[in-house]
Amino acid sequence: MKFNSNSIIRPVTSGVIATFLLVGLSNLAFADNSAALKDAIKTDIKVAETKSIEMKEADVSSKAPADEDFKKLDANKDSKISLKEAVKDKTLAAQFDATDANHDGMISADEFASYKANVALKATDSAPVAPVN
Repeated sequence: MKFNSNSIIRPVTSGVIATFLLVGLSNLAFADNSAALKDAIKTDIKVAETKSIEMKEADVSSKAPADEDFKKLDANKDSKISLKEAVKDKTLAAQFDATDANHDGMISADEFASYKANVALKATDSAPVAPVN
């Protein structure tokens, strides 16, 4: 039996060459993915910072008192009206539980604005209509 070295060397050489090509291509792919990942992270950070700034602005605007009446009733300046503070306005004190929409024992600026809108709506509904001549 004669040993033919070409029958072993050619397949092994082809396999080694194929392996080197795959490794080279995968390194190239990883490098591209790494750059894309870094870009995505930078983009996500910018988006997160923008959202954070928008949320802070929304928090500041929601904490801002609705109007001068709210400021007058908010004696301790915590941006909320407690029942003790609400007694200055007898109508508000009488409707405190109904005005406190989230039932946390305090009336926020938004809840107070809703209360004032309801009071104004009731006032226009109950106003007498002048007869037309």
